[in-house]
Amino acid sequence: MSNQTGNMPGPTDLLTLNRAATVARLLSGVAHEVNNALQVIGGTTELLQTTPGLPQSVLDSLQRIAVQNTRAATAIQEVMTFARQKVDGVARTNLREIANRSAALRSFAIGRARLSIAVDAPPTGRFLVNGNAGLLQLAMLNLIVNAEQALAGQQGGAIRVALEEAPGYVVLRVSDNGPGVEQTAAEDVFASFFTTRSREEASGLGLSAARLVAEQCGGTLTIEDRGPGATFVMRLPAA
Repeated sequence: MSNQTGNMPGPTDLLTLNRAATVARLLSGVAHEVNNALQVIGGTTELLQTTPGLPQSVLDSLQRIAVQNTRAATAIQEVMTFARQKVDGVARTNLREIANRSAALRSFAIGRARLSIAVDAPPTGRFLVNGNAGLLQLAMLNLIVNAEQALAGQQGGAIRVALEEAPGYVVLRVSDNGPGVEQTAAEDVFASFFTTRSREEASGLGLSAARLVAEQCGGTLTIEDRGPGATFVMRLPAA
């Protein structure tokens, strides 16, 4: 494996991290402005719906605007909540809650891409691990986005996030029904900056960062050869 987490970051790594930090700061401001605009749209739409004498076709159109406005506002709120999370400190964390939040964060983009996502977690499990909630959510988001990119343009593309409890461990699987990963590249995909897609589509850092988060929690992140598609498996010690 070419990615050694103990090495000092090189100029490219520092540039990428600095750009990511800058984007995160910009995102907060942009999200605030977009949210303000959505509130104006929502309020105006609600006011127009009370106008007497409007044709039913217009009322139907206003209702569709209201529904989509609510969806967009929810997506923005989820992003803002994630951006405000602190990344320092380790605590007992519920992976089921993180899985549900991560799926909600990506639901808007997944719906637009005409894909589907499902979270499969037994309601009786505890799914507790020791780790940083913000970093674990980042790792889970990276796995989901990786699946989205693998399914780009595919009809009937589906993502499944599954949780189970094994003796001493909590096991997370993120699966897709895409083209899968060649066996010869099963380890390369975790190397920093490795990607089979263009740089405009992917940075090549998502899976590497997700594995690093898993290892920091005392766990592992691997590819499971069960096809079709790809299944990434994160095993974390139970808290």
